[in-house]
Amino acid sequence: MGKKHPGIVFFSGGTALNGLAAYIADLNPECSYIITTFDSGGSSAYLRDAFDMPAVGDVRNRLLALADTRSPERANIVKLLSTRLPSIGVRNSLQDQLDHLANGSHPLMEGLSDVVCKILADRFSLFVDMSEGRFNPTYASLGNIILAAGFMAHQRVLAPPIAQLSRLINARGVVRAATIDNGHLAVRLQNGEIIAGQHLFTGKEVDPIPSPVDGMWICSGINDPWPRSVHASSLAMMLVSEADMIVYPMGSFYSSLLAALSPQGLGQTISLNPCPKIFVPNMGYDPELIGHDVTLQVKRLLEILRMDNAAYIKQEDVLNAVLVDSENGDYPGGLDIAALEKLPVKVIDRRLVSDESEGLIDPALLAPELLKLASSNIFT
Repeated sequence: MGKKHPGIVFFSGGTALNGLAAYIADLNPECSYIITTFDSGGSSAYLRDAFDMPAVGDVRNRLLALADTRSPERANIVKLLSTRLPSIGVRNSLQDQLDHLANGSHPLMEGLSDVVCKILADRFSLFVDMSEGRFNPTYASLGNIILAAGFMAHQRVLAPPIAQLSRLINARGVVRAATIDNGHLAVRLQNGEIIAGQHLFTGKEVDPIPSPVDGMWICSGINDPWPRSVHASSLAMMLVSEADMIVYPMGSFYSSLLAALSPQGLGQTISLNPCPKIFVPNMGYDPELIGHDVTLQVKRLLEILRMDNAAYIKQEDVLNAVLVDSENGDYPGGLDIAALEKLPVKVIDRRLVSDESEGLIDPALLAPELLKLASSNIFT
């Protein structure tokens, strides 16, 4: 029996795609998301330092965006997993909250069945036992803690806790980490500066970078910018090989999109799947894209996609089209359709911005366009 919906795979991270993911989940629950795990800031940094693990914040973010909250219990689970401990407070009092979660007595456990309460309490209990005072609970995400505990409980493998959390919230889509390896991001700026650590170049936790990004790679740590090999997870590559369409969507260009594509093996796997591959450029302000027009973004995207074997991976095997709204879209670096067509890539010009979306892409317009493209023969 054939699939009821086309299988669309998105590469991303962060929050920019959450609106589209939530919207398209109601139209096509067979979409999949391959998520970067290189974040090095905020509470993710505390978890990574304490347990030498990949960042799970973007994974948690996407799972919660896909949650089916029509059930009151699932809505309560999402509320718990979306909660952060206070950003200001005595460490002992924050630890007390974790202890209450571990024994099931925390107010956030109200409204949960005994079975679900025990599952979550056991995870919090395991986390408390493992952390042994090494973890700073300030502003900690409870969803991240659950994933971290599951990661440790499953011999440092991330797929099982992702699958368990997906079942608890009935996620309407598949979420996979791009890699199971523990790496960080480093960039080189045009002014020659090298920055190791994603949180230091996204413009969210520190001042925006003073010079355009001129290259990005995966490194071992924020104190070690030397490039290292990080391999794509087999589950991510399986999703790619079975996709009916692959989308490189809007979001932080380097730290979300290119980061999710950077693990070795993904570009090669993408090239072997003859399905359509589409890039949806950012609208609005992205601190990572100073000095980048859409044409340069496409060139950088192609560099990453062909990185596995540039001599043999053809451009047309990894990117077929760029989806834009030339009339209503705001592309701060500029949109030159003639330059894009010379690369060459097919430019698909559609209405993506609505009167209500404040100059950004409206998921209600983008989602049906992607579904139509996935089912059309426009690329044959």
